[in-house]
Amino acid sequence: MNEVLNQELSAILDEKIERLFPRLVEIRRELHMFPEISNMEFETTKRINGWLKEFGITQIPTTLKTGTAAEIAGKEQGPTIALRADIDALPIQEASNLPFRSKIDGVSHMCGHDVHTTIALGAGIILQELRDILPGNVRVLFQPAEETEGGAVSVIEQGLLEGVKSIIGLHNSPDIPTGTMGIKEGFFMASVDDFTLTIKGKGGHAALPERTIDPIMIGSAVVSQLQTIVSRTVPAKESAVVSIGAFQAGATNNVIPDTAILKGTVRTSNEEVRQNIYEAFKKIVTNTVTAHGGEVEIDYKFLLPAVVNDAKVTEIVRSVAESIIGEENTLLTDSTMGGEDFSYYQKEVPGCYVWLGSRNEEKGIIHGLHHPEFMVDEEAIKIGVKWMIQSAFQLLQ
Repeated sequence: MNEVLNQELSAILDEKIERLFPRLVEIRRELHMFPEISNMEFETTKRINGWLKEFGITQIPTTLKTGTAAEIAGKEQGPTIALRADIDALPIQEASNLPFRSKIDGVSHMCGHDVHTTIALGAGIILQELRDILPGNVRVLFQPAEETEGGAVSVIEQGLLEGVKSIIGLHNSPDIPTGTMGIKEGFFMASVDDFTLTIKGKGGHAALPERTIDPIMIGSAVVSQLQTIVSRTVPAKESAVVSIGAFQAGATNNVIPDTAILKGTVRTSNEEVRQNIYEAFKKIVTNTVTAHGGEVEIDYKFLLPAVVNDAKVTEIVRSVAESIIGEENTLLTDSTMGGEDFSYYQKEVPGCYVWLGSRNEEKGIIHGLHHPEFMVDEEAIKIGVKWMIQSAFQLLQ
């Protein structure tokens, strides 16, 4: 798309987004008031399907329990690209006094998926209006269950990536201000694996520890040894984290228990590091426990692969971002050890996932993801919608 057409499209989008914005705010706030946790997004799915129908966007039939998809078919023959939004909420009590605060006790959109859904829907609405000049097809995926596991996999199993050339998605970021975006080629977010260790010893009276095999002492040794994995297994240029989040053993002060349970997570930057840590983990845990006379059951679960942004797709969407918000506001973001199941899509097709700035200190929008007072600056919706639409046009070229 040449520069003149780009400028024309940009001006058209600015007008359409401004006109649509009040309706998008209404949609976002309705989603915010009625959040639903992973795999329970029944009413959310009905609402999205209702809006798709209202704006004349073709829904793709699926057998998904929750979540939905739609497609905007351009009049010109061309490839298909996908936009992805997550639709689930969190089991967190919202601590705000906003008029559109969550009406569902103990559930809220404290990660901003209501905004992601609104942005993807807004992009779909305007792309539908522009279908006569759309050089291909745009598939919009409203994915369930990002906060747990299985959401992206269920979408892929429905065949919703078939024929897709590339995919993009975004997540609001309360760490960078509205009006900015964070984009990075390559390793963007970590793989996520969880583990549970059940260490079996021999309980007894705390006054006679020599007659026991103390699982608390063994567990403590395991915790200490696991901290050596990253420094002694992972090259300095790579990233990894091994963290223990729970250590449960015993119930009183004068009894050494029979068992101790440790739970934790492993985050890595690529598959080679992931596998190396897993092998080292098994060896260290088994050898440490055995050396102290205990036994151990290792339940190690490989959950999410790492989010790795495709070079070509990233170059295109970065260029789009620079044209919208300026090069100075298109930030080269750091990688994060947080996880995202967008990575499953990237295993199938080239894709890019980005941060959309949503912090606004003047409005008091300063809290981090999953905080009870978390909020998104709604002005970011405009940028997200325009970025998705212009990226779609560029990716279809």
